[in-house]
Amino acid sequence: MSAEEFRAKVESGEIPVDCHDRVLQIAFIDTEDGLWFENGVFDVVDKLHARGWSFGQGDLKFNRTLDIFYVAQIGAGYHRNNYETSDDTKVFFTADDFDTFYAQYHHWLNQEAWRQYYSPNFLAQPATARFYRLPDLQDLPDSSGPRLPEKLQQKGIGHFTKIPRWSYTVARTPERSPTLSITTITQIGLSTLQQTMSRLRKDHPNVQPYSATQASFWLKHMKIDYSGTLNKKQRWRPNEFDGYVAQGGWDMWEWEAHYSRKLWESMEAQIAPVEPDLDGTRESEVRWCGMPDGCYVEYEARLRGWLPELGSEEEIEFLAAVAVKETEGIEMGDLDYAMRSHMLLGVMRAAFEMEPETHMEDIKRCIVQADEYDEGKVEQWIREVHMVMKPYVQKSDVWPDTIKDRNELLRQILIENGQLFGRWKLSPTSKEFSFELLPTSI
Repeated sequence: MSAEEFRAKVESGEIPVDCHDRVLQIAFIDTEDGLWFENGVFDVVDKLHARGWSFGQGDLKFNRTLDIFYVAQIGAGYHRNNYETSDDTKVFFTADDFDTFYAQYHHWLNQEAWRQYYSPNFLAQPATARFYRLPDLQDLPDSSGPRLPEKLQQKGIGHFTKIPRWSYTVARTPERSPTLSITTITQIGLSTLQQTMSRLRKDHPNVQPYSATQASFWLKHMKIDYSGTLNKKQRWRPNEFDGYVAQGGWDMWEWEAHYSRKLWESMEAQIAPVEPDLDGTRESEVRWCGMPDGCYVEYEARLRGWLPELGSEEEIEFLAAVAVKETEGIEMGDLDYAMRSHMLLGVMRAAFEMEPETHMEDIKRCIVQADEYDEGKVEQWIREVHMVMKPYVQKSDVWPDTIKDRNELLRQILIENGQLFGRWKLSPTSKEFSFELLPTSI
């Protein structure tokens, strides 16, 4: 049956869309044009949702991450076909070739495929259902290297970007958190990384274990100890890690120049940082594509689902812990509204007041005075933060008695609502509010 015939029978109701494979076939047909233009995977999923279709069942129905994942996997099949097969054997798939395509990439596309990439707990989180997030068990196919390689460099299956991505976020935090030392930020980062990875391994023992050596290596590689000064635009720019990986800006196997695999994966290296056993002279096979090609590559990476709308658990828990540390012991009258964590704490306090609007007006004035912010955008930002925090306030009803309890409530809100950090770009089709509050001078 041709794609046109299938689509016509679906639209007439002759073929019910009542199983995974039929939703997949519709998505496959839609990707023939939708995957390469405008907003890529996001547009394809929006079309599915508009017609009441989703890959998820039960509580996972219309889960944004799950649905985009399967469309991204279709894109991965196209990508692998383009780079892995020779010109003599290459198949140029059309919308009519669903059965052939599905048979060739069944391991990426079948109904249970998501379980190889996402833990059920992570996928079921409300934030994961609302914002597109990358897998927590292993990388999307071919996403740990350049988007446009001369040839695919497959080095097994795993989560090669997990620790580098986390280290990127940690290394760019000191400029945003000037009251904390690099040592403190590093300690918070290592602690939260170890906790999240250990927790994940309880249910998924095959995922990589925490390694003090790997974490230390990538923090240094991402220049955690950078002593220069960043301008405001550099300091507040959104997370660019995955786009830069797609451009070839970082080599996920850079460590191979410094460590043998035996030492890199050893128990000794897991427990504490160990010195390299190689001389570091191996030349990387990865090359940054440069500009203006880099703009196109990043755009294409977003179309294909390589760039998330919200960060990983280890990133969010780290940022939440930093925010709590920044507000630790701070009295409400001493908040510094130039700091994002203090802004969030201020809104949380206002939410407990009998007349929160009055207090939020005071917060708006303090934020605008603290830095060069647009008053209208600040007002909207405060209102949206308040909407996120309000359900937590309604459960507690009374402002926490101790600073410890106050910090625990703030930590819970931030962990469950990582979008409040405003560190990741939303897709243009997202209906969610962007919490990326930037000074007008940027």
